[in-house]
Amino acid sequence: MGLLRDRIASLGYRFLEGEVLLSMPSDEGEKEVRRLSVLDMDGQVSEIPLDSSSFLFPMGDSLESGDLENPLPEDIVTACDAIYRDYYGLDDDGYSMLRFHCTMPMKAYLDGEKERIGLIGYKEGEPEGFFARGQYTIGLGIGEMDIGRSGDGVYLAQSAQALFENASVLCMYFSRMPDRQDVEDAAIIRKMERDFRLKRHQEIFICSDCGQTKHWLDIPGSISKKLRLRLNRKCGCEQ
Repeated sequence: MGLLRDRIASLGYRFLEGEVLLSMPSDEGEKEVRRLSVLDMDGQVSEIPLDSSSFLFPMGDSLESGDLENPLPEDIVTACDAIYRDYYGLDDDGYSMLRFHCTMPMKAYLDGEKERIGLIGYKEGEPEGFFARGQYTIGLGIGEMDIGRSGDGVYLAQSAQALFENASVLCMYFSRMPDRQDVEDAAIIRKMERDFRLKRHQEIFICSDCGQTKHWLDIPGSISKKLRLRLNRKCGCEQ
């Protein structure tokens, strides 16, 4: 048991494990990380979300006595993802795999690329209303994207055509007006994060040219070059 798990259990709460979220190798073999819920003293079960939001464990025999804004000294208020990390004894890479579907170095690389191009985030859903100030044609099956600025001052790139059967569009948000390469790189970041989440590609692969085990980050060059070579199972050794 972790220290946080012990403290929470000492108040009378009991953890329940649900569906498998992640399987990873460990010294004891395969380690499963499951979705967590907590059973309180009143018999109420609350699921613990896998995010950084706060979760309150009030002292006493009723959750009604708990106040997230004004907790008592005996209450425990902690981040939900901290509970998962403590409960399963996850190291930095294990935590990053659980939360972001990639290791800490890969997450740091993608975050650095987002900062470089000013990418704030992206979504797939209803189109945003704005006046387009330009248009770029990019790859990855997206095609034309309108570029502009929303009413609240955020710059965005939005697919001109619906990409999905439910008429949703791809919209990417930026801290500054992006150029075509920025938009292309943002689409690559989205693809990489999606591929990791869906387990389409692993960070480690065997190069089809040299036969050595390589990592995404071993591939030289820009993010677009890394993606192009990785999709062909190449590390750049034969260039």
